[in-house]
Amino acid sequence: MIKTKKIKGIDWIDEFIENIRPYVFVRTEDNILIKQPNQATKINATGSKIMKFLLDGGSTIDLLKKTGKDKAAEIESFMIAIKNYLEGDLDEFSLNPAIETEPFALQFSKLPVLSELALTYKCNLQCKFCYAGCNCTVNPTGSDDELSLDEFKASIKTIFKEARVPSISFTGGEPTLRPKTLIACTIYAKSLGMRVNLITNGTLITQEYAQNLKDAGLDSVQVSIEGVTAETHDTLVKQRGAFEKSIQAVSIFKKLGIHVHTNSTLNRHNVKESRLLPEFVKNKLGLDRFSMNLVIPTGSSVFNDDLVVKYSEVGPIILDIQRESKKWGVEFMWYSPIPMCMFNTITNELGNKGCAACDGLISVAPNGDILPCSSYDEPVGNLQKEGFPEIWQNDKATYFRNKEYAHEICQGCEHLAVCNGACPLYWRNMGYDELIKIKGK
Repeated sequence: MIKTKKIKGIDWIDEFIENIRPYVFVRTEDNILIKQPNQATKINATGSKIMKFLLDGGSTIDLLKKTGKDKAAEIESFMIAIKNYLEGDLDEFSLNPAIETEPFALQFSKLPVLSELALTYKCNLQCKFCYAGCNCTVNPTGSDDELSLDEFKASIKTIFKEARVPSISFTGGEPTLRPKTLIACTIYAKSLGMRVNLITNGTLITQEYAQNLKDAGLDSVQVSIEGVTAETHDTLVKQRGAFEKSIQAVSIFKKLGIHVHTNSTLNRHNVKESRLLPEFVKNKLGLDRFSMNLVIPTGSSVFNDDLVVKYSEVGPIILDIQRESKKWGVEFMWYSPIPMCMFNTITNELGNKGCAACDGLISVAPNGDILPCSSYDEPVGNLQKEGFPEIWQNDKATYFRNKEYAHEICQGCEHLAVCNGACPLYWRNMGYDELIKIKGK
């Protein structure tokens, strides 16, 4: 936790605030500072009020009129801590008196930090591991149960005004199948002051489409690339030629100046070439960062269970990819939760990766359902029928937020607040033999 203490000099703060305003959001409801899109830290109530005052346009001179000049040293110390955090220079060994180190705890925040809104479950591909089951026996043609544009806008407004999330990712299915809706929703979200991200397979992107998205205010794009060869990628998405189209989309977005990175779903069919991704991202795509997640046994992958890479074997694979990433000078982001007893993402410099279901994430389906996460098949409520506060605090949502799904072994573990017992969908389909074997129970 960051708290206010003493040091001198505040003449640099106004310029600093001006520079960070586009990507920093402070939420006084639970005293959370969010570095968009997905980094968050706790600050105390006083610090929260200070940051909100400054980010809302107040000057340090006006701030001192409110607090008294005798608080200048404390404010300086606090702002140095904020600066260090945002620059990635803050750690538990900091001597700054404004820093307070606390252990991980459940319910870090009262409200979500990230949001995602699926505009459709229709898709032009047939990915073997699709969480929504698009174009497979789970969801053969994609559901027509989709909100109207006005209803989507109402959901976006709720996410920003009530859930107090400053950024949104439009996803699917394939969201680019609804160009008018995607562009209109992007324009609307930007009008609220939100940061907008697009998650896409990229195959429908043309120069004109991308330009329209840029003109609408799109901030960033995540393009799915499932291997370093057309053979691997096209086999996994079940469409010949998709690989080249996705690569072309990356190039188009990059040339337009839109922040773009790729994401790959680690599975049994691409695991052998996963270590080649860093070089591919650097030299073929010309990017400096990429992300990966572990295939989740839900949706289409339930019918392709040979895709699953087990928790107990994924650690060395991740470390190999990480070594290659450092070698090629690209940032490697790992998204999926893994049990701490099997692989420690924190000590391995990948950050805290717990389950964000109904916790750090609000996920909205095309029909307005709030899902625990985009991969879950059972909603906890619907924004068209209930208010956000009622849904977020109901028994179904709190079940996930309190990690009640975690195995009894995990419930008694000191690391529960860190990894949260990993992904409940994984355990639902894979069973607990791995966990029981590791823990010797």
